[in-house]
Amino acid sequence: MTMDFEQAIAPVSKEQFFRDSFEKKHLVIRRDQPDYYSKLLSSKDIDWALTTLGLSVPEVNVTQADKTITSEDFAYGSGFVDSVAVNQLFAEGATIILSNLQERLPKLANFCRALERTFSARVQTNIYFTPANSQGFKAHYDGHDVLVLQVEGTKEWRIYDTPVVLPIQEQAFNPHDVPIGDLTDSFVLNPGDMVYVPRGLTHDAVSTDQTSLHITTGLMTRTWADVMVEAVRMLALNDAEFREGLPPGFASEGFDDSNATAKFETLKSKLASADLGPVLESARDDFISTRLPRAHGQLSQLAKLPELTRTSIISARPNLIYRINDVPGKGGEDDSVAVSVQGTVINLPAFAKDALAYALSAKNFTVADMPGELDEAGKIVLVRRLVREGLATIGD
Repeated sequence: MTMDFEQAIAPVSKEQFFRDSFEKKHLVIRRDQPDYYSKLLSSKDIDWALTTLGLSVPEVNVTQADKTITSEDFAYGSGFVDSVAVNQLFAEGATIILSNLQERLPKLANFCRALERTFSARVQTNIYFTPANSQGFKAHYDGHDVLVLQVEGTKEWRIYDTPVVLPIQEQAFNPHDVPIGDLTDSFVLNPGDMVYVPRGLTHDAVSTDQTSLHITTGLMTRTWADVMVEAVRMLALNDAEFREGLPPGFASEGFDDSNATAKFETLKSKLASADLGPVLESARDDFISTRLPRAHGQLSQLAKLPELTRTSIISARPNLIYRINDVPGKGGEDDSVAVSVQGTVINLPAFAKDALAYALSAKNFTVADMPGELDEAGKIVLVRRLVREGLATIGD
């Protein structure tokens, strides 16, 4: 079972979220459905992960707002976590944090991939397991937007102001430089509730009289600043003026920067001619090529290949992130299509495009349902290829 973004924020629609909340203000959703997120995680999963997976620092961290805890308190010199020590600290009021658990638990991996498909951004999880009446972190803001899903127990959240609007990495929270500001909102998240917190919004959270378990999903979005930097890099590949060194002695006392200023103005005017298309294409390619396969149960799928027939029930893997590009033939070669997905590129004849597009997006279909010019034998060959590549599954 899996959950997508629209289910995670229901009854708010995706359109409402992006129009009214995204990068603007926090959003609290209450449900009175305690088990709403239980299929994503449970305290039993936390116990299993800590005691079975051989986790190490920084996959596991332990923190307490009013106490200094270092990795020496809960990990061996090798970095592997001492699960007994972790649980002892938890019993004394510390919060257990598991980072990137989506790389260990398929159900979290599938959820993150669903969010990645929606946002075109890398998504990571931090799991917070907090004993009753405890606080893991003092008030702070994050450098990325977060969706917080309350799985078990309750937690009181306090929202302050936004000292830095949409901070970038260089504007990370520093308690010595950033005032917390006035309290602007407070609420209790019950199991099944969620809150969206845009980056830069100061907040803290304290568990109530119940042990709290919540999932924080971080959205690592690209910014327009990233796009502009990439645009300059691309211009520099074709224009030597961007590649010239700064004037000799520019850091010296008394340096006359009038010529440098004129040069800078010239380069700024050239930046105005930059084309978004190649920059956006580069960002797309980078994002798609770095999405690792989420092909859980792949060994059992390969074992089913000999049983594949025209009546077998086939489904695309959920939340695939891919692009299909037409590739014109050269030197007398036939046209083809290339699908970029899960860090690889699969090339197929152009006449397979309709069947390919259908098979990468449809659920519970048979060979007979597949459109396009491929004959039945060709469609079976295509399905076999997609199953081997971890892009489709054969039903029981």
